[in-house]
Amino acid sequence: MRTVAGIFEFNLSLLFSIITFAVLFFILYRFFFKKVHDFMVQRENEVRSDIESAAESRRQAEETLDRYNQRITDVESEGREIIRQARDNAKDQAQGIIDRANDKARELIEHSQEQIRRERFDARKRLREEVGDLAVLAAGRIMEKEISADDHEDIINRVIEEADERPWS
Repeated sequence: MRTVAGIFEFNLSLLFSIITFAVLFFILYRFFFKKVHDFMVQRENEVRSDIESAAESRRQAEETLDRYNQRITDVESEGREIIRQARDNAKDQAQGIIDRANDKARELIEHSQEQIRRERFDARKRLREEVGDLAVLAAGRIMEKEISADDHEDIINRVIEEADERPWS
């Protein structure tokens, strides 16, 4: 073993240590460090992918929640619209029923008024006939005898009383 004078001493064990270190470094680099590095890079990529996937899932969940909330709002709006339409239809039907009832009542009133007019006309006609009969009766009694003004008034009062007692038919 030879020694070199100066700062650096060279011996064989140092050379073997350097060679052993280089071989060990090469073997570890080739078979271990590279695999560990690849594993670490792969794990980092997986973690990054999982984080991105979680973020995407969260975004989709928020979109789904927004859609569901929108649907709930739409359903509530549709429900209010259906209720409003039903209420409007009920009002329209009620108004239609009221209008038909008013028309029917108006027809009945008109029919009753027409019937009253006919009965009034018939009553006037019978009254004229009765008055005519009474006038003939009164004239017949007057013709039976000559009477004074007092007797004439008496006869008229009797005729009126008889007319009151006898129903007009």
